[in-house]
Amino acid sequence: WHGDAVAAARFGSPAEIRAALLPEQQADFDIAYESALNEARSTLRLDALQHVLRAWRRMALLTEQEPDEQREMLAARAEIQETGGPRPGSTPWGDLKTQLGL
Repeated sequence: WHGDAVAAARFGSPAEIRAALLPEQQADFDIAYESALNEARSTLRLDALQHVLRAWRRMALLTEQEPDEQREMLAARAEIQETGGPRPGSTPWGDLKTQLGL
């Protein structure tokens, strides 16, 4: 992703990543980070931890740049989880693939 270098420079530590997130994102970060730490402890490999930090650096950068869009995304996710179905007006994945010729 073209923003990885910017995100890595801006959010060098897990604390900096967490601080840049919206309050409603922080619990998800905490869970992912703790899980990756546990995996690193048990496997003695840092792959999962590096992956989690890279993904959440991206999220922190996007949140910093466009907080309103991130709030909308989180609201959409919550609505989908609550209703168990797609949002009104959304296009099913199969239909979208057909429209795109995939």
